[in-house]
Amino acid sequence: MRWLRFAIGLIIALTLHSLLDSFFPNALAFFNPYIILVVYYSMGGNVFGAIVAGVVAGLVQDAYSNAMFGLHAFGLTVCGYTVAYINSRLVLRGTLAFGACLIGAVIVNELVIYVLVTILLKQRIEMFEQEMIVKAIFTSLFGMLVYQLLTLFLREEPIEAARRPAY
Repeated sequence: MRWLRFAIGLIIALTLHSLLDSFFPNALAFFNPYIILVVYYSMGGNVFGAIVAGVVAGLVQDAYSNAMFGLHAFGLTVCGYTVAYINSRLVLRGTLAFGACLIGAVIVNELVIYVLVTILLKQRIEMFEQEMIVKAIFTSLFGMLVYQLLTLFLREEPIEAARRPAY
């Protein structure tokens, strides 16, 4: 059931990516719908599932953008692993916890992409700090809105904790 939700969310993120890219070409520099999906899936605490979700969402984002292939896949994988690992230890729930994880994930994702572009392409990203702050704010606000809508329509907590065997 979780993978079905992920597939539907990936289709929605891809549609949003295509619409934003066609109507507002620079909007994706300030908003990332894929990281919302990866953080939402990673909040359950399933580390392996979060890694797979990060790879799949990142490869889809790389396929439909003009970036170096694998760049976003690596960044989203690091974010998915980090959020899932933290949530497997702390079990964070609620909109504010989701927003905090989303802000942290956006910052980590942008730092990973910055380091990879600097090392591999020997290029410097202009206005990196300002872009990172604006992207973190816009993505987290939209992500928290989506989280609230899912809570409203599902009438339950949309994130289920990963089941662990009892010892």
